[in-house]
Amino acid sequence: MRISTIETFNRGLSNIQRVTAAVADSQNQISTGRKFDSPSDDPVAATRILQINQELAIRSQYKRNITSVTNRLSLEEAVLVGVGDILQRIREISIQAGAGSLSQQDRAFLAEEVDVRTDEMLGLLNTKDSNGEFIFAGYKGGTQPFVDGGGGGYKFQGDEGERLVQIGATTFISSRDSGKQIFEVIEARDNTFITSNNPRNTGLPQASISVGQVIDQAAFDLFYPGDAYIEFNPVDDLSPPQQNYTVRRMADNRVIEGLEKEPYISGETIDFSGISVRVSGNADPGDSFVIESSKNQSILTTMSRMVDGLRQFDDTREGREFVADLVAASITNLDNAQTNLLETRSSLGARLNTLESTLNLHEEIDIVSRVVLSELQDVDFAEAVSRLSLETFILEAAQQSFARIANLSLFKFL
Repeated sequence: MRISTIETFNRGLSNIQRVTAAVADSQNQISTGRKFDSPSDDPVAATRILQINQELAIRSQYKRNITSVTNRLSLEEAVLVGVGDILQRIREISIQAGAGSLSQQDRAFLAEEVDVRTDEMLGLLNTKDSNGEFIFAGYKGGTQPFVDGGGGGYKFQGDEGERLVQIGATTFISSRDSGKQIFEVIEARDNTFITSNNPRNTGLPQASISVGQVIDQAAFDLFYPGDAYIEFNPVDDLSPPQQNYTVRRMADNRVIEGLEKEPYISGETIDFSGISVRVSGNADPGDSFVIESSKNQSILTTMSRMVDGLRQFDDTREGREFVADLVAASITNLDNAQTNLLETRSSLGARLNTLESTLNLHEEIDIVSRVVLSELQDVDFAEAVSRLSLETFILEAAQQSFARIANLSLFKFL
């Protein structure tokens, strides 16, 4: 076979370029730590690498969600522990207040502590998380859930929304609990009621209705589950003109017997159907106050009623009997509140355990995924360095052989 001089040069140059490219590729792999630079070098591996990186990114978001929810639920659990401690202290005070040897003044001292503890409880129920949202407000994270409604009563302004956070491909977990379900919906020992001011009242300073007491349970049970409202009439309805009110049934607007156009004296009790409430302040004609029957009694209402009862009733036989019954009812209601609290804490514990186990699972899957990812894209440095040494040796040999062959000429032998 005839081989020309130019063909010899071309072959030698081609071999040197091929080996030089291999050396450059090995050098690049060692310097970057990656097997290839572009997906076209290995489309199958590149597709799998992209898929694994996407899975890692999604699990990273799940882990951030888990951390956020864990912090929030841990804060909620700490708050509930504090609420439980206050309830235990109020129960102790209730037992102490039930002692027949205490005078009205002694009970007033106990009422002062309950009053202070009520403010402390209100602060706990309005706790904010690290994002500045109220943890017991439901979806209304920016709205203070529990506010003083005046007269010793409190209003819940949040909602019952439950925020679900995704922590896995098909796993969602509640990141909060509604304060209404924990602190408001608590079964009372007896049928009871809730008082509230009409938000459209215009009197200045605005009048407010007290938390009230059931002073005759049998009479109230006959009225239950009826609702009522106190409505203020024009002052000209009495002669001489003066503030006056009428108490009506909510269902049919019928006047409750004996309570039509009654003269109003701020702070004086209004008694009907076993209920005793007080309206204090200035009420304009058209202002109204609602009394709603309920089988539930909130924690704050139980504490406020205790304060009201310990201060209001004297040392007469009737007063002592009422205080004794108030204390017994309060203890039962406090125990029911503790039960509600323990159920919520149990739910919190279950969710925190789920968060921990899910986080551990994500971490274990991440480890496996990163091993596979490393096998697909990371260079085996020992193998790459050995390959580079061999390729460098081959390149040097090719260069030397090319130099010797290039110096060969037929004219040197003539």
